[in-house]
Amino acid sequence: MDPATDSVLIFDSFVFDLARGVVRVDGVELDLRPKSFAVLRHLVSNAGRLVSKQDLHEAVWGNVAVSDDSLVQCIRELRLKLRDDEHRIIKTVSRRGYRLDAEPVPPSDDHELRSVPRPASTSRGVAARLAALPRWLLVSGLSVIAFAALATAPLIADRMRNPLAELVNWLAPSDHGIVPDQDVERIAALAVEKQLPLPAFRIRAPAGDVPDNVRRFLGVWASDEGWINSHRQFMMIVTSVDRDGVATGYLVNGPAMPHSRTPGPGFSGGFTGQVSDGILRYDGNAGAHSASITGDGRIEFKLVFREGGTSVVFLEPLWTLARPGRVAHNQT
Repeated sequence: MDPATDSVLIFDSFVFDLARGVVRVDGVELDLRPKSFAVLRHLVSNAGRLVSKQDLHEAVWGNVAVSDDSLVQCIRELRLKLRDDEHRIIKTVSRRGYRLDAEPVPPSDDHELRSVPRPASTSRGVAARLAALPRWLLVSGLSVIAFAALATAPLIADRMRNPLAELVNWLAPSDHGIVPDQDVERIAALAVEKQLPLPAFRIRAPAGDVPDNVRRFLGVWASDEGWINSHRQFMMIVTSVDRDGVATGYLVNGPAMPHSRTPGPGFSGGFTGQVSDGILRYDGNAGAHSASITGDGRIEFKLVFREGGTSVVFLEPLWTLARPGRVAHNQT
């Protein structure tokens, strides 16, 4: 693959942007570990061809000796993030290696609109209809609206009797798994209030053999006051857990506040973590994340930055299997 000419490759289920070093699914950037991204990059550069385990080890780890488990963990993360439960995208060739069973899709106007975020010019129709919303709603939900304007969704009507309800219905995903519709609407309303760019999440029912200390993380967790140092709002959505302790989901941040380590508007990204000894751990681009459930049923979430420093936020159970229908403290 020539980075100069093929820096962005569009596949049926994801977009690989080599120039920016990101992978997008439905317009949302995946937060992959560096090694997992490197594994996918090598598979993408050999799309349709068998890549041996030895080739992947040499391409990703070079002369550093690592066990096969390191590669297996990367493949598992990629399959989870790409929603490749049935291994249709990344095929395992027994005792030989892996094959990315997909070819880049020739770009077209239609496909570009469905696969990548739309440029501003394609959102003018949405913007015109958003002008019908009250000013307070436009201001308080700015980052959420900007995020949602990039997604495929019906246009908001010019005249709305209940603007907030209509906006919530616009943001809510059509398939949200085991979360009841009324709870999805409540979660979307809270996201509007906190200016959180809510992704189109789908929570799956855990299998019967998933341990209780893993199962209890499943659900939607939202901060009441935000990160302790900056009060930047934060939400964690754990969409699936398995018996081996693997947990997947989304981390959602509101717009930057004074003292925020990361500037800019709100953003969200997928994660794959591991629950061990009652703690969910995830190694992301910013640093090491960890989440533990406190005695009063909240989550203490910590982020230890790579360049030094630690941030902490406490999360309330907005919706979980143990406490369905829970509302964050500042909700009425």
